[in-house]
Amino acid sequence: MRHTFTGYPDDGTPPFVPASGADRAGARSCGEGSLPRLQIFSLIRVQPQKIARGVTAGTTRPANDEACTLRGGVVTAGNAPLLAPLVAACPSVGVAALPLPSAPRLLPLGSGENTKDLPRHLFRPFMVSLAALRAPLLDWCESAQQRGRRVTAVVSDFFTGWKRPLAAELGVPHLTFSPSCALHLAMSHALWHHLPRRRRPDDAEEAVAFPEIPGSPSFPWRQLSVLFRQYVAGDEVSEAIRQFFLWNLDSACFVTNSFAALEAPYVERPLPDLASKRVFAVGPLSDAVATSSDRGGKPAVAPASVAAWLDAFPDGSVVSAAFVWAVRPGTAVPDGFDAATASRGMVVRGWAPQVEILRHRAVGWFLTHCGWNSVLEAAAAGVAMLTWPMGADQFTDARLLAEAGVAVPVAEGADAVPDAGRMAGAIAAAVGKEGEPVRERAAELGKKAAAAVAEGGSSRRDLEELVEMLANVV
Repeated sequence: MRHTFTGYPDDGTPPFVPASGADRAGARSCGEGSLPRLQIFSLIRVQPQKIARGVTAGTTRPANDEACTLRGGVVTAGNAPLLAPLVAACPSVGVAALPLPSAPRLLPLGSGENTKDLPRHLFRPFMVSLAALRAPLLDWCESAQQRGRRVTAVVSDFFTGWKRPLAAELGVPHLTFSPSCALHLAMSHALWHHLPRRRRPDDAEEAVAFPEIPGSPSFPWRQLSVLFRQYVAGDEVSEAIRQFFLWNLDSACFVTNSFAALEAPYVERPLPDLASKRVFAVGPLSDAVATSSDRGGKPAVAPASVAAWLDAFPDGSVVSAAFVWAVRPGTAVPDGFDAATASRGMVVRGWAPQVEILRHRAVGWFLTHCGWNSVLEAAAAGVAMLTWPMGADQFTDARLLAEAGVAVPVAEGADAVPDAGRMAGAIAAAVGKEGEPVRERAAELGKKAAAAVAEGGSSRRDLEELVEMLANVV
């Protein structure tokens, strides 16, 4: 038996059993009125990305926003500081900090509690190592119940499907939260469920089709998630990750940080690749916390300083010849570069206040690698995008944006070195007359994103229905 799953129920874990009447009464007398008490757990994946240019965090952010929208969450002690903005903005949210047990068979000692500084080759074992939190989580849940604060449901990131059998053991529903778009959510689970085989193992362009997803999309092998492409049958880590995704399919439902106007085909009807479960689209969640300048990290420059620099440019002109570049630590910048380009570009060493940049009137386009957090922030700001996907869910996101008519592809792949002339030509076309229809559609999408989370909007309705569903379980 793999050590990761010791003590877990069999694969055939029964669905959740509603609590007894006594438990329901206890849950409603925990000092929080009739609001459900949820346990939210996210894979803490803080992975900076260069943008055109700001910096985002990873999957912890949308889960934090959802916790603010609901009631609370669970985090490891080392990651507790990342939730400080959430706690400050949402004082009604409770956060429990738990110790992260070491997993020496999977990770070197001192690997940390998130992926911010984790080497890429350790991401998969890190993901599996988080299952060691099962025992402390169970202790916390049982202790909460003894204090009359029964956990009503478990909401977990789709990377941590091992929480589903834990929820079954507690007798509460499990909800799988996706930090990616609904399309990628369905594709990921289709891959892990069906394990498509390659006919030409040496052909990175071999197409992989998804016939049960609306539109029957297909992607070349190289554009699929590296998490799946590294699967090896019989390998402990590979099989553990597959089991996590299969457990997700036993969830009561799925919740995604998206909205119907952007992903109607994938959220308005059940998808076979998601076990025909309901998909609640409750985004964009990025506006749940009003203070956005420190989303993902403390900005290395004050938002006001960036705004002052942008103020010098006409509406919608930035990206043509001027843009903000967030430089990661260790990135070489030639001496004198800052001064030589001061009138055309701004260099930020560290985190950049991306949301504020995107919402500035001077920003007309956004050069992005298409991480879902950045996509939603640009969509909510009504800003058109120049896409340069590199990996993970980014190729899926880029295609979704192209289909919506709010983006123009300019490059793809982490190793791509675009021709400077072609890149300049693409940008010139985008900011000129040729790009006007795209900018107009992006502005309209921004209005639809705002409407989705407003009173009576599609995402607001989905969130209210989700909370009502959980309240009826109590």
